[in-house]
Amino acid sequence: MADYHRKMSSPRMMDDPQGRGSDYGNGASMKRDVSTATLLSREQQLREEIARLRREEQELRDKDNYIKQSIVSVREKLAAERRVI
Repeated sequence: MADYHRKMSSPRMMDDPQGRGSDYGNGASMKRDVSTATLLSREQQLREEIARLRREEQELRDKDNYIKQSIVSVREKLAAERRVI
């Protein structure tokens, strides 16, 4: 019984008569909404950055393949010239 009175007289319970706890009221809900919006915004930024990086990766792969093909072509030409000499 003494525990019940101690809980009911705690400062948190006195400030929050509906007993919802400190997560509600005093702007905590609004802070949570702003935090959620911030996280969603950051998530969208990261998704866009990932898409950009994937495009960049593909461009680099294409350039790499082009360079490799050019190297093979030059080696073939050199080999052909050696056979002619």
